[in-house]
Amino acid sequence: MRCAPSDITELYAPQFEQFGIELKDRGTVITGEVASDQAHGRAWVVPLSPTCLVMEHFITPARDMHLLERTPEPYACVSEVNVPTLTCMPDAGITPTNLMPLRGSWPSNAVCSFIQDNCGEELSPLFAGQLYHSRSVLFLPGFFEELEGRYPTEFAGLFEAFAEPWCDEAISAIYHALRRVSEERARSAGGHVFMRGVVDTMVAELACSHAACGQALRAAGTRASAGLAGEAAAAVERALDAGQRVGIDGLAASLYTSRSRLCAVFKAETGESLGAYMRRRRMERAQDLLADSSLSIAQIAELLGFSQQAAFAQAFKAANGCSATVWRGRHR
Repeated sequence: MRCAPSDITELYAPQFEQFGIELKDRGTVITGEVASDQAHGRAWVVPLSPTCLVMEHFITPARDMHLLERTPEPYACVSEVNVPTLTCMPDAGITPTNLMPLRGSWPSNAVCSFIQDNCGEELSPLFAGQLYHSRSVLFLPGFFEELEGRYPTEFAGLFEAFAEPWCDEAISAIYHALRRVSEERARSAGGHVFMRGVVDTMVAELACSHAACGQALRAAGTRASAGLAGEAAAAVERALDAGQRVGIDGLAASLYTSRSRLCAVFKAETGESLGAYMRRRRMERAQDLLADSSLSIAQIAELLGFSQQAAFAQAFKAANGCSATVWRGRHR
């Protein structure tokens, strides 16, 4: 649903006003704070263009309340959110896609993408004492329409792709972009140019990944496509046999293809991302060694290419829900 083009400030200013946050222009950055019987917190916003902005907020309501979410025009968003913020998204008419947990086991902060296309008003319940945090980049449709006008076909369908699953490398691009933007950097010399550069780089990576996925889907089932996916899987198995840890970049180079094409082809042929396949096979090999060998856990970690036993222990527990020692005791 496309509504009339709007002032991009309408995407955030009315919501912050409900907490009593008065936003003030302080050069590159627009900021506001509140400390009252209604809420505590602060927010900062950097409008990069009339159709794109970067925004972060830390808000703790002092009482239970319902936040009135107004959406004058559909927008696409990538965001790092904490659990309370993620939990209230469905009530705001938002369906997060491409969830990637951060900083430890789920639930914790997560990166996601979504499109908010419910033009109108939604009420989101917020609860006293809970911190609601998000760091986001928001795009109006005009952002991609302008790019498509300047670079025909290269950014076609990219707005809609924010509500679709992406491959690991696209999610990684979102994660790294969000981690590079900060209020401190925005306030420093060249802050606006830096922020715009980070966002433009992320969008370019997403466009490359989106195009590669489209090409891979059209080629799925062909001998060349199936052969490349099979070669990638075989290379992963050989690396595990040799006790070597192989990365996607190295794997792509060894197969004389690009990272984007390899990831897209593998996902189109197998239904599983290449990164997820590599992690799964590594853990399955660990399970086999724990159950059927006399190797110590430290030796298994080294054999599977982990630089430290602690890293192996963390990865194994995250994948299997128990420690390697407990798993071995259950399956010997």
